[in-house]
Amino acid sequence: MKRIQLGDVLEIPLSDGRKAYGQYVFKDKMGPLVQVFDLITKDNIELEQIKNAKLLFPPVFTGLFAAVRGGVWKVIGRIPIEEFKYPGFISVYVGPSNQVGTWYLWDGKQSIPIGHKLPKEFKQLEQMIVWDPNNLAHRIETGVNPYDYLVQA
Repeated sequence: MKRIQLGDVLEIPLSDGRKAYGQYVFKDKMGPLVQVFDLITKDNIELEQIKNAKLLFPPVFTGLFAAVRGGVWKVIGRIPIEEFKYPGFISVYVGPSNQVGTWYLWDGKQSIPIGHKLPKEFKQLEQMIVWDPNNLAHRIETGVNPYDYLVQA
């Protein structure tokens, strides 16, 4: 099997037989970042279609290498990454009684405390978690992010 490289375009099978598409966009010390396109099809696509597709949500960390190695996801081509801007991620400490503690911003280099209440301007950021490939496929299908409950708290 070929080594996975930045720019690789991924075919992500969905439970109903359709396919979603993503792209490996950044090698982070926290794990591979993948962007998912707002493009779901029944049939195979041309890579050109990816170039014009919008994102379904901001890039996320996911178990990319295991998904490809295990045959869950398939690399269908490569498109060079142009002008990638690191999106930033939020995380929070949740105490033993499910009490939300301090929120943090991960800027790609360091974790910066931002307070006990998540400021509005950070609520659109993804949480700093590694998505299991199956859970990511479920999110693509349903639009439901099961971790949003923390952001709403």
